[in-house]
Parts: sequence; C-alpha cells; structure tokens
Amino acid sequence: MAQRQPEQQVVVLTGAGGRFGRILSRHLRAEPGLFPVLLTSDPDALERDDPAAEAVYQVTLADPESVAAVFRRIHEEQGDIDVLINNAAVITEPGFKDFVHKADDARVAESFAVNAAGALYCIRRTLGQGRDHGKKVINVLAGRALTGHERHVEYYASKAALYNATKTLAHDYPRHAFRNVMTGRIDLGDKGDSPDSMWRAFRAFILDPAPAPYREVYFRPRLEFTWRLLAYYWRHFRSCERNDVERS
Repeated sequence: MAQRQPEQQVVVLTGAGGRFGRILSRHLRAEPGLFPVLLTSDPDALERDDPAAEAVYQVTLADPESVAAVFRRIHEEQGDIDVLINNAAVITEPGFKDFVHKADDARVAESFAVNAAGALYCIRRTLGQGRDHGKKVINVLAGRALTGHERHVEYYASKAALYNATKTLAHDYPRHAFRNVMTGRIDLGDKGDSPDSMWRAFRAFILDPAPAPYREVYFRPRLEFTWRLLAYYWRHFRSCERNDVERS
C-alpha cells in the first residue's frame, strides 16, 4: 500500500474510475503536495502509471458499512483526511423519457443511495475522524440540482438532496469548508466545459489556507451567470403562493 509523505495533504476522491474521476485523478497525481486516495467500486477501471503515487480502496458507496470500514482503513493507513471530493454518481441514461411509465425503481433507489446517501456517509466519516476543523468537502453536483430540469427525475432529485444537505452541514460545521460544484455539460470527448479548466477551481480551493465556509461554484461567463441566477430567482418568486394562516 502506497503511503503519503508527511507534508502531503490527503485527498479522497470517490468515483475515481469514471470518466471525470480519471481526469481528477490525473490532476491530483500531478500536485506534489497532494496524496490521492482513490475510491472506486472497480479498481481495474483506474488508469495507474505509478501505483506508488496513490492509494486505492474498493468501496460500495450504497453500503454504509463498506464506507465506514474503508474510511477507518484510510485513517489508520494514511492519517487524517484533509479533502473529500464526492464525485461518484449514478448518472443519467441517454435518451431516457417518461419517468412515470418507464423508470426503473431499482435505479431510482440506487441513485439516491449513491448520489445522496453514499456521499453523506463519506462526509460523516471524513469529518468524524481526526481533527475537528479545517477539512474541505467538494461535491460534484449539477446546476440543475438547484433549478430542476426535465426527464431525469431521480438524478436531479438525488443531486438536489446532497446540495441541500451540504448547505445544512456548512451551517452546522462552520469550522470546515464546503463547496457545491454546480456543473453543466462536461467535455468528456463530446463537447462541453473543459474539465482541465474546471480543475483550476478545485485546486484553488484545496490549496486555499483560509477558505470561506460555503460557496456554490459555477462555470459560466459573468454576465450569463448573473442573468441566469436572477432569472431563476424571479421564476421561483412568481411560482410561490402566499397564504394567511392563524398562529397560536
């Protein structure tokens, strides 16, 4: 088992075998001050040029006992965790339509078990071991987790659950720092936002010695970002209904 150097930060990445996970793994390896701890359900899916530069653990995120056991091992073998990147996800199915008539109940359950509950298991184990301050959590979400979208109900709903949970955690644990990364379409060979440029935002947060307790991270041009956010809140305001209520 590879071991980190004393001066390195321990960065745990879930979903390391996925397409975006492999890109993040590559960037983590390239940072001499970081020691990547890669979590995956399938270690054979990893692209490893130098096994001594990282540690790999097999985990089933939907199983809280599996998560607890792996995080105990990480703490025992690598020391305190500095950064957790929740990247693992049950993603959308291309071309899927008609949730009511065609959704698979097992996939709905798995989406929430991995995308929401599994990520929370990892956060609990990261913050619940070692020092009680200064740890960092990055959740790879989707911009539509805030606004809702169409067709992929279980995906956006499960991501929204983690979005809300993270805002609550940031309120309850202000001595740690949290980031909800609200991604759009990521270019994984089929157009979209550059994952290499996205990494710069991850890196800046990881290396920041005094980050704000909570931020939502968007990848949009300034004017487009401002307009979209204002338009969302205006639509939200117009969709709300106010009623009088008697209070005791």
